[in-house]
This record gives sequence, structure tokens and C-alpha cells, in this order.
Amino acid sequence: MAFVTIFFGLFMTFVLLTGSYWEIANGYGAIAAKLQIASGAFAFLASLAGWLVIVIAPMERWIFFAQMLASVDFPFQIPVGDISHLIRSGTKRAQDKERFPA
Repeated sequence: MAFVTIFFGLFMTFVLLTGSYWEIANGYGAIAAKLQIASGAFAFLASLAGWLVIVIAPMERWIFFAQMLASVDFPFQIPVGDISHLIRSGTKRAQDKERFPA
């Protein structure tokens, strides 16, 4: 879940910074300043989640190892956190699309 938080925080950071620069170009400095503050808050959220992965979670060194094993299609996987019940994989969606064409 920490990776989802990191990437969501970074996504929102860059979206808000883009909006900030857009508003600066339009001449709305006050709105741009508020967007920059909000983007800083999301960047802080992403950095806290990153520190959670690195400092607090003792399994951090295993995350890299688990990703390496998964990349070479190793016969077993190290459990590092499962969100498959929330987000379906692309392979499952492709199989469903083959089975039930629209």
C-alpha cells in the first residue's frame, strides 16, 4: 500500500505543479501559490510513504529481492503486500476480454 501512496502522491504533486505553472502563465499568482502549497503537501505525503518503506518496514530489502524474482519468473514469490483484491492485473483483464468479447 505504501507504493500506491507514493505514486498517487507524486502524481498529484505533478498535476498540481502543472496547474500552478498554468495559472502563473495566466497571471493568477494567488491561485498558483495555493496550488504550489497543495503540491508540496502531496510531495510530503509521498516522501513519508517512502520513508515508511525504507526506515520503518523491515521488509524493505525484500521488496527489491521480490521484484527481481518476479522479473525472472521465479517459481515462487515473496509476499510483500497484496492489492490484487483491489486492482485486477492486465493479464486477467485480457483473459476476460478473450472469454467475453464485447
